[in-house]
Amino acid sequence: MSQKRSSSIKGRRPVVKARKVTENDPAMAKARPAPKLATMLDARGDAVGDLVRKFEGREVLQNLLNATGSLADAEDVAEVFRQAAQVEAPPSVVIQALWEDEPKFENPAMARRTFSNLLGLHDLIVSGVKVDLRPDAPPVRTKRVKTDAPEAFKDEPDEAFVEAAWRFFDDHPKDRERHQHAFDNRQDALLGWVDEAGLSDDAFGLTTMLLSDVFAMLELGGMHIGLVKPAAIPKKVTEEQLPPALAEWVEEVVFEAQQDEAAPLPEVEAIKARELTLRAAAALWAVSR
Repeated sequence: MSQKRSSSIKGRRPVVKARKVTENDPAMAKARPAPKLATMLDARGDAVGDLVRKFEGREVLQNLLNATGSLADAEDVAEVFRQAAQVEAPPSVVIQALWEDEPKFENPAMARRTFSNLLGLHDLIVSGVKVDLRPDAPPVRTKRVKTDAPEAFKDEPDEAFVEAAWRFFDDHPKDRERHQHAFDNRQDALLGWVDEAGLSDDAFGLTTMLLSDVFAMLELGGMHIGLVKPAAIPKKVTEEQLPPALAEWVEEVVFEAQQDEAAPLPEVEAIKARELTLRAAAALWAVSR
């Protein structure tokens, strides 16, 4: 019998990207459609909802513009934002002109990240921060303020809570590590189930990291999590079995692992890791009270 692998993982949560979900998805029975541009901005040009406005750098923004069908360059977007700010025009005037038709958002996650970066860039420019978007320019440095823990959710975690939770753990690694130790100690049967699934070391590490973070988010949200029995893990996950915000977050992180420049996770491994993670996360949610 092979020795059981450790689930301990060091490092921060990957920056997320979006992945297209098909109708015949093996783990989720239904995927939410991508939003229209008009539903993402209000009359003032701000994003609708609790979107975190964060500019992640030229490369990320340019990749998002290219992927969504925009012909604009990040440098041009910044310059037009400057011009709009001088005449007090809302950012929506610039953003809506970036696409000839509707943006080609593959899912809501890609839409949120695109608007997060665009509005984050706009805020930096309006605040007077010098933003150099040449390809060889150094990254924009802003004063970092640590995130406070979000308030406990009422019925289930929504997108705003998930966003706030992972940012909190990103800023407070010791708190994340404490929850991870609790996960390792209390969910031994679940970890054994993952270990026996035949994943590569990279896919195993990604799956256990995600499950540990789901566990941590639920505890941070005020839930008490019981023990997961492998026999109770569902074969297929529906929206009723797992909060959509958690399912979408898993989708994003798995996709990001596939795009890793140093060691991208192969598609076959990513599909399996994603399916196992969603099934196990649904089991964690089922024993949360």
